[in-house]
Formats: sequence, C-alpha cells, structure tokens
Amino acid sequence: MSEIINLKRRNFLKGSAAAAAGVAVASSSAYALSAYEEAESTKEKKVKDIKNAKYIPTFCGMCVNMCGAIARNVDGKVTKLDPNPLFTKSRNFLCARGNAGLAAPYDPDRLKWPLIRVGKKGEGKFRKATWEEAYEYIRQKMIKILDEEKDNRSAIAFGAGAGAEEPLFATFANGVGSGNFVDHFTTCFAPAFMANSLTFGSWGSADFRRSKYVLMLGANRAEAIVTPDTLDLFRNTHKRGAKIVYVDVRYTNTAAHADEFIVIKPGTDLALMLAMIYETINKGYYKTPYKAEYLAKNADGLDELVEYFTNGEGSKYTPEWAEKITEIPANTIKRLTKEFSDAAEKYKGAANCYRSRKSTWYYQDFDFRRAQAIFNVLHGCVNRPGGILLGRGLKAEKYEYEDFPIYDNAQTRIDIATNPKGEYPLLNPTKGSWQIFRNKVYEINTKWKKGEKLKEGEYPVRGMFIYRENPMQSVPGYEKTAEMFETMDLVVVIDIIPNDTAMYADVILPDTTYLERTSPVKSFGTLCQPVIGWRNATMLPMYSTKPLYNIMKELSEKVEKDLAAITFKHTWDADDMEVELPADFNLAKYLTDDFEVDEEKLKADIKDEKLVEKIIEHASEDDLDIATFKLSAAYEKTPEEFNEEVMTEIYGKKAAEIAKEYGAYWPGIEKAIEEAIDEHLKVFKIDYEDKAGAVYNLYDKYSKLPKDYCIKPKKGKWIKLALRNLEGKKFKNPINNQEETLHKFPKWRDSLYEEPKNNQVRLVIGRHGYFTQSSHPNNYLLLDLMNYNYIWINDALAKELGVKFKDEVELTNRTGQKVIGKVYPTKRIRKDTIFVATGMGSKSPMLTLGGNNGISQATIAEDHTDPIIGASSMNETFVTIRKV
Repeated sequence: MSEIINLKRRNFLKGSAAAAAGVAVASSSAYALSAYEEAESTKEKKVKDIKNAKYIPTFCGMCVNMCGAIARNVDGKVTKLDPNPLFTKSRNFLCARGNAGLAAPYDPDRLKWPLIRVGKKGEGKFRKATWEEAYEYIRQKMIKILDEEKDNRSAIAFGAGAGAEEPLFATFANGVGSGNFVDHFTTCFAPAFMANSLTFGSWGSADFRRSKYVLMLGANRAEAIVTPDTLDLFRNTHKRGAKIVYVDVRYTNTAAHADEFIVIKPGTDLALMLAMIYETINKGYYKTPYKAEYLAKNADGLDELVEYFTNGEGSKYTPEWAEKITEIPANTIKRLTKEFSDAAEKYKGAANCYRSRKSTWYYQDFDFRRAQAIFNVLHGCVNRPGGILLGRGLKAEKYEYEDFPIYDNAQTRIDIATNPKGEYPLLNPTKGSWQIFRNKVYEINTKWKKGEKLKEGEYPVRGMFIYRENPMQSVPGYEKTAEMFETMDLVVVIDIIPNDTAMYADVILPDTTYLERTSPVKSFGTLCQPVIGWRNATMLPMYSTKPLYNIMKELSEKVEKDLAAITFKHTWDADDMEVELPADFNLAKYLTDDFEVDEEKLKADIKDEKLVEKIIEHASEDDLDIATFKLSAAYEKTPEEFNEEVMTEIYGKKAAEIAKEYGAYWPGIEKAIEEAIDEHLKVFKIDYEDKAGAVYNLYDKYSKLPKDYCIKPKKGKWIKLALRNLEGKKFKNPINNQEETLHKFPKWRDSLYEEPKNNQVRLVIGRHGYFTQSSHPNNYLLLDLMNYNYIWINDALAKELGVKFKDEVELTNRTGQKVIGKVYPTKRIRKDTIFVATGMGSKSPMLTLGGNNGISQATIAEDHTDPIIGASSMNETFVTIRKV
C-alpha cells in the first residue's frame, strides 16, 4: 500500500526520465531543459528517435469523442501523440485532453497491481494482492451473495463509463445475468437523447461545417468540449456566411466567438423555445416552400401542433409572455426566429438549434429538449446537410455474445421494480437512473440489514462491479453514494487511478490505459464522413496491469462453474424431479472445462441412480442447457482476432490490413493513403495549408460512398411532432409533490420553476474542456493548465459580500451540505447565479496531484432529478454564500 500512497509528485518527476523515457511533452514547466552545451546532441538523438521510432495508430480514450491518433513509440515508451489524418471523425485534430493522454501511463499514483481493502470503506487502506488472490476474493463473495439470494442475479449490479471497452464489460454483466446496469446516461445526456429519439428516432449530431445559422442555448462548445466538430462550428464562419447566436447565463468563450450573445434567466430555456415555436407557427414561417414540402413529406402531427399553438395551451406562449420569464426582449425573440427561419428556408435546412450533449440541468429539461426538436423539425433542419444528421455509419459488428441463458430467478432492475405508479413515466428500462438506483439500493439494503420485511419488488443489491466510472464524483449526493457502497458486501472497481469511487471498493483491479491495449473496432457514423476506427496497443502494459478483455475473461473462468452450480441448485424442483437434491451437492465439482457433466465422476460419488439420472437431465440441453452457462465462451476471440475477423468478413482482407496499419478505414481510403500519407510516420507527407480541410478533400475525392451518404433514407412520416403515447401519463412534481400529467406537446409549468430566495443564488454546473467530468483528475499535464475550479460570482455580489479574487467562501445548499472554495468575481455572470466547473475536488487520499483542489460537484449539488426521466437536475441547486 505504501508503494502507492507515498508516491509524491517530486519523487515521480525525479525518476520520470527512466519511467517515461523522455515524454515528448516534457517541455512542460514541470521539467528541466537540457543544458545548452548538450542541445546539439539532444537534437541529434531526437532526430534519430523519430527516424527509428514505431508509429502506431490508436484512437483516444480521454473522452467519448475518441479522436484518431498516431503514437510515437521509442524503445517501448510512447513519447508523442499526433492526430491521425485518415481518421475523419477527428479532422487531423487532437485537443489538450487528447495530447494529455500521454501522461496516463506514467501517472505517479497509477494503480499498478490488484488491491484488497484492509480498512474501512473510504479510508483508502488496501493491501497489495496477486491477481489470483483478487479473483478468489471476488469468487467467494459472489458465491455467497448469489447463493443466499437464491440465484437472484440482480443482487449484483454493474456500472460503466463510456468507451470502446464498454461492450466487453457489458458482456460480463449480461453473462452474470443482472438486471441492474447504470452508466452516465442520466448524469449527462438523457433528456436530449430521449426527446430527440422520440421525435425523430435518433439522438442525431450537428453538421456544423455546413450550417448557415446556429442557435446555441447554454452549449459552451468553445471551452466545455473542444472537439473537431467544435472547430467545424467556428472555422470560416463568416466566410461561409454563417451566424452563431449564443444564449447563456454567463459570458463564456463560446459567447466571445459568437456573433451575438444573449443573457437568459437560468431555468427558462423552455419558455424561450416555446415562444419561438409560437412565432414560427403564428407568423407562418413553417409554410414557406421548402419547409412546407419537407413537413408534408416527413412530419406527422403538424395540424395538431398548429392547433395547440393557435387555439390551445400553446397560444399563450407569445414572445411577450416569454420576455417576462426569460428576461429576453420580445423583439429579440421575434428577430431570432425570423433569422433562423430565413436561413433554414434559403439553405434548405442548413440551420441548427443545437441540442447540447450535457443536458441534465433543470426539472423541465425533457420538454425543453422536445421543444428544440420540434423547432428544428418545423424549419426542415433534421436529416439535412448543415442541420441535424441522424447517423449512418459503416457496418461493423459489435463485440457481443447472445447465447447466455435466461436466469429465471433474476429480478427486474431495482429502480424500475420499485418505481411507484404515477412517477417517472419515461424511466429507462435498461439504464434506469443513477440517483434513483442509488437511493433505492441504500433504502432497501438498510431495511434488509435491519431484518425488516421487504415489499414486493424489493431485494437487496449486495454487490457492484464498476468499470471506469466515478459515481462518487459524478452523481449528485456524495455522501449518499458513499452510504450505498457501505451497505454492499462486494464492490469491485476496475480503473486506472485510485479515484474517489475506488476508495469504497473491496477489490481494485488495475486496468491498462488506452495506449496499452487493443480495443474492438468501432464504427463512427455521426458525421458526413463515416469511418471505422481500429485502436492498437501502442506499448506493452506497465506494472501488473491488465487490459479489460483479460480481466473479464479470467474472472469469467474463475467464477463460471460456481455460478452455474448456484443456478442448478436454486432451479431444482424436487416435486418435478421426484427426488431431493442433497444440500451439499455442488455441480461445479462435476463440470468439465467444456461445461459437460462428468458422468463417470458423478456416478462414482453418487450411488442413487435416479438422482444421477435427474442431475444429468436437469443439466441437459432440454432443461437448463448448462453448457450455455460458460461465461468465458463470450471471450473466445481476443479483440485483435475479433477485429481481423469482422473487417475481413465485411470489407475483405486488404481492408483489415489497412485498418490495422493506419487505424482507420473507409471505402476508397487506399487512394488517399497513396497520395497523401507517409507510410512510416502515418501523417501527411504533403504540407497542406489547411490540414483539416485536406481530410475532407481527400475523403470527397476518393470515398466510394454516395454523396451525402450521411443523409439517412427515410420513408413515410417518420417524424412524430405529437407524442400521443405520452398524453395523460402521470408524474410527481418534485417541488410540491403533487401529481401532474404529461402532454403530447411541450408545456411550460410554473409549478416546476423555482427562483432563489432568502439570499440564495442558483448554482450552475458545467464542463471544462480540460477534464472529462471526473475521469482523470490526476493528469499532471492537464493540471498544469487548470488546477482549480474557481467559483464564478458576479462582481457586484462579490463586493456586497466583501470578497475578491481567490478569497475563500463557504457555500451551503438547502440540505445543509457545505463546501469551501475560492471565488472568481466577474461581470460575465448574472448576479442571481454562480458557476462551478466539474472535474475537481477529489477527496481520494491516494491522489497526490489532483486531490482536494477545488469543489466537488457531487458534494454541493442537491439530489434532484427531473420527474419524467429521472435524470439529474444539477442546476436546481440553491446555495447561500458566506465569506470565510
């Protein structure tokens, strides 16, 4: 244990030359430069290294965008990352986070070997263990839990972050048979995803490069998620005749790059969109020639929508009405609507009311995002160049396994099974809600431990596997999440660093960084230049870490016979079998490695011929089909073998070779490689003035796909403006606890809107481009760029409180939770609002670089969820401020 927690930054940097062998970004201020007199020899060595290095394609694992990269490997160490010019999704671009992926393998606090907890959960006290010890610990706990829970596989839950490896983890979860799987869905993009999917069948993506008018509501692309499509948005804006309008509660970098910035009252975005729909309908903007044809061909429910906004509830949503709520002048709302309408008509849908990915803001998020979807449809912007693309990728099989058995005793996921009638009508049956899941598990586990009788649908969730997810820092209610983990008998964390969630684990299994593993091929289809990405291992795994594939395969082999035996035991019906199964019988003892019953051994141990016959019958293909319980069968192919097979079967052997060699494949890529790519360095051999543009030009020149392949073929009226199946569905208002009903069209509800009172301000939480939520708080390269999340506070309010830049204040939310942070007074935020960026405030005692450096969103954000989906409503937090 001491080998981990005593690794201080200065000690790490002393040995960094040996550990990282001259990481290319060592020009960081944390490193010393070579002496002047040695500069020439250093230069010669670098030239030699570049010439002799291996250049290996991969794609980034620092965020969900997964941009293509070329890793420079010198003597077994990755020393530099360059963008992959053939990987169209990333447009020859690698952001700060992407470049900082280089630091991940060399993190001083990196998990190096398995750990088993020896102290209390949360203390950070572990002992070093072998992989076999760790697997055996997990095996024994799983056996105990599932046997005592009579094979209710849902007694063990699973949680995962997004990434190329998630299918490998989900396969293990499916093999175990649990109904409880949670990911970042309801803490990130659930409202926007659900609203758009229900309206036009897809989450969709923005075709910024061809947009002529972009309206952005709180989507801070210029600093929150600086990805290639962000650059598409801002590159050559005026040259291509585009306008960007940005609406937010604070003046951000996106506001600085926009043509127009408009301040809005927080929590009122829905009112703005309803007024813009009202204006669109009542001014007849939807009747212009292009739009009229588009709507007649594609949209269902238009007449009902028009009736709603002319004679129904929507008739009151005038710009004047919205002005009183949003504080945006009515004339501004009218002008924006007209500008958007004109651009959409003139350029045949090349306009975009952008739906931000991070959309877990307010109680009314679902209807806000529905209103955005309807507005885009009314102006003919969906499934159109320059508007919203629905995603049409290249075919690539997923790493999945479909032959697992159905476990009869596995119960329905806990948040669905216990969801009261009339609450959360759109709670996702496969992903659920992190907060509802957590709160239910804690409540039920506490009752169960006290020996109280559980209600119908309730059962204890006694174990959890978590892969590359940090709910302690990402889910509002830090203490509640800790309490849930404390009620569990087994928590297994698979990760790279000892984050806050790992502190509550019983067993920590050290994963490899994305640079140290090959992943299943992935098709990227959310752009006009679809590509298949191939991630290669660019270096060998360091220390005793293992790729997730190996962990899941080895763990499956360790537990599969025992889990099969538990199902066998708890599905034995003595009445049907006409014989009792001995209490000490363990099928695992008689299963071969091929999962066949060793009849000879069985008969040698059991003399009751009828019992032997029934055991064989129960295990047979006609009954349990015990052979399907072999979990490790799902991992028969390594990711490398899987990739070769998939690419060869679909596109041919040559395509598989290209994808592996260059990290990308699209039909026609061979000619692009021949013209533009250095075969050794894997980068452009031509010095293009516009390298991002060169990516597009090569694709357009050589791609064998039809022009505008990204426009998805559609038949009939596939757009549903009226969600009739939602009409009348009940939900519970989280403010007044009264029952309310959904409408087939979006509706503003005063009852779901609150304002700060009694010296409170609203806390708004958002991302920063250097950190992916709470995924890599210890990255020393990124911490050199940003190492604290200051509290944005209006300068007038700061003066009233007597605080100046870097002064400490105490924030107290309505539940009494307190945090202390440093302030950044500015005119660029409303007086009734403060802002805090995510990714900081880790409390893990095992992080020596990124611990206790700011405010944890999970600590101060109140535990609120929207009443429709159960997604986090992080901006419904109100705090008081006190100078420390």
